[in-house]
Amino acid sequence: MTDDDCCCGVIPCLCVTEAQVQQAKKLDDLRMMLRTTTAACDFCLMLPCLCEGDTLEAEEPLVVPSKPVKKVVPTDAYGRVELTGSDGDTVKDLWVASELDDVLKPHQRDGVKFLLQHVSMDQGCILADYMGLGKTIQLISSIHSFLIDGLSRGSRSTALVLCPTVCILNWVQEFQKWLEPSSLQWCPIYQMDTTNSYKSNTSSRIEALEEWKSKGGVMIMGYEMFRLLLNPSRVVNEPVIDVVSHVSMGVLEVTEKKQRVIDRQLRQLSSLLCSPGPDLVALDEGHRIKDPSSILCATLEKVTTHKRIVLTGYPLQNSLAEYWCMVNFCRPDFLGSYDEFRQTYERPIVEGNVEKSSQLTTLLAPVVLRRGRDLLNAHLPTKKEWIVHCQLSPLQHTMYLDFLDRDRLEKKQWDLFTTYATLLQIVNHPDVVHRRMMLCEGPDDQDNDDGGGADGVPVVDDWQPVLSTTKQTRPKKRKRTADPDARAAMAWAEPSLLTDYVTGEAGHSGKMVVLLQLIRESQTAGDKVVVFSQSVSTLECVGMFLDLEEGTTSPPASTKSAKPQRGQTAKKVSSAKNHAAKKSRKYLVIDGSLSSSKRMEHINTFSDHKSGVDVLLVSTRAGAEGINLHAANRLVLFDVSWNPSHDHQSMCRSHRIGQVKDVHVYRFVSHDTMEEKIYRQQVKKVGLSANVVDATAMNMVDPMMAATSFFAPPVRPTADRVARPHEPSGDVVLDRCLEQVGHWVPKYFEAAAAATTSAEDNE
Repeated sequence: MTDDDCCCGVIPCLCVTEAQVQQAKKLDDLRMMLRTTTAACDFCLMLPCLCEGDTLEAEEPLVVPSKPVKKVVPTDAYGRVELTGSDGDTVKDLWVASELDDVLKPHQRDGVKFLLQHVSMDQGCILADYMGLGKTIQLISSIHSFLIDGLSRGSRSTALVLCPTVCILNWVQEFQKWLEPSSLQWCPIYQMDTTNSYKSNTSSRIEALEEWKSKGGVMIMGYEMFRLLLNPSRVVNEPVIDVVSHVSMGVLEVTEKKQRVIDRQLRQLSSLLCSPGPDLVALDEGHRIKDPSSILCATLEKVTTHKRIVLTGYPLQNSLAEYWCMVNFCRPDFLGSYDEFRQTYERPIVEGNVEKSSQLTTLLAPVVLRRGRDLLNAHLPTKKEWIVHCQLSPLQHTMYLDFLDRDRLEKKQWDLFTTYATLLQIVNHPDVVHRRMMLCEGPDDQDNDDGGGADGVPVVDDWQPVLSTTKQTRPKKRKRTADPDARAAMAWAEPSLLTDYVTGEAGHSGKMVVLLQLIRESQTAGDKVVVFSQSVSTLECVGMFLDLEEGTTSPPASTKSAKPQRGQTAKKVSSAKNHAAKKSRKYLVIDGSLSSSKRMEHINTFSDHKSGVDVLLVSTRAGAEGINLHAANRLVLFDVSWNPSHDHQSMCRSHRIGQVKDVHVYRFVSHDTMEEKIYRQQVKKVGLSANVVDATAMNMVDPMMAATSFFAPPVRPTADRVARPHEPSGDVVLDRCLEQVGHWVPKYFEAAAAATTSAEDNE
């Protein structure tokens, strides 16, 4: 601008052109943008600002964000990285596979550290984390590192994992799931295959074990197989040992040549499995070794390695003797002999000595690592446990009294467990008793499912013959024939079940009515349901009602039960197994008759959201251990087990790391019956476990109630079938269920609240 153009009269001239004004505006805008992008927000106090819509953005970013760069962590020759604890500090000389380091949670890192440090000191330990906290991945990490540590020293180490038969395939899949192929090459996985006939003889098994010992790696084997291999006097189903024998004076004589074969094989097996045996032994579901006088415990005592790991989510089930068994396996004589332990700890603790309980907890702290459910709850959605009391139907009440009166009239001495087996069938549904009566079965024939036997590993009792030359590879169920004695034993049920009794009526059982409604409401909510029962016959009965609802089977052709003629066996009542061929069925069944591979197939189908299967019926003994049921978030425990660990393990199949939904557990208890009294005993046993294992201040276990109190008759159910008003539970499915069938539920409560207020003992 020239002096002639000046109009302000000030020297120097202050006049500005339009171009200068536009340039100054651009500079102001730029300063505003820089101030916004480089200063903390006044509202969220973050840089850059996280407030929606409040940030002035440039048309083009000043800095192009780069992709996050993964921190480079040094690895060893086997691709492992140094283990870091929950505090973020590395642990000297402890290494884990890099892929595992990416997924281990803080508490699992501490667990791996705990296991590896004990193993490095040639000692045993117990990982007793609450069910669902990931004990499997902690053991896999530890075993993998242990085997590679051996390779780095020039030796091929071996690890033996003993587990329930049903869990073998699951363990194989877990190793393959968490370890990359590059890691598995240093950690080969073997399993003692019992499903193929060519591997079902001792010679083939010895060959497999010798390959494992020479190449190193992990051998996964069932408890039954381990026991049978090292006790050849009880081995059955051996087609390769042609025993030429005869019975003389009650003694089974075996030819000298065949005896030498057996002795040689025993020496080989003892060398492979015990002395020297594997370098490390791990027991999954270690509470299985609960009887110090059992053959399994005696066999495990032959193992010479001191590197022993026990995994258990429920270390104390019924008594402190079970806890002593596990500790004595991993640390022999740590607690002294059982007699010494009983004198010093067991008796005082059971009698309520809190000081002794604290002393035992402190003593075991270096040996037992226990993280409780509070830690699990911090990682998972919530889990609510509801105790649902179900009213007996008038028919059930009559049958219940008839059965008790039978023993009173005949002056028989009551046997608690046998009586409970029959009463449980009555309170579950009269159809279960009706089926048993028609088939003349004993109460224990199918209901006590041991969860095994379908994988070629028969359950052998001490009283069985020494040797057997039969070629069957799996135990067969007892042939059902008309048994006059069994039929006479069922005479108490004839007045109720052989006079105009209609099968296939859900209304004969309050439990069944509530269960079916709960399943309907869960399906409406889009949730999958798992139903647990310790009675296989009950599961078959539930399956029949589900088929009736789906229209996949017809109602009973006859509305009356015809009494079978003498010497004639009635036709089999509809069962879940007979419904397996129904193409439109929307449920699956897992019981002890299924092989491990078939069980996993059912679990995978149930877990597939596209399968259309939204109900899974599971035998408590066959499916309460070692399986993951993340797909379901509603679990029903249809009956109460005497051993609380069976029920608690069932409840934890779904509430595990990986679950994304809130989990609801419904524990059905028949109101004012023996089942309710046994549930109360469960609560006391859980209190004992909390005192010793979890170091939780709870009321000490009360003395066992008098045995006769279990046999008290229940009160007569009311005839009122009008739905009673119930307080909202906060669970939409349960509330809707109570709206429809609440007249069958005299009371319900949340288990957590009951434990706090001791409601069970005050009602």
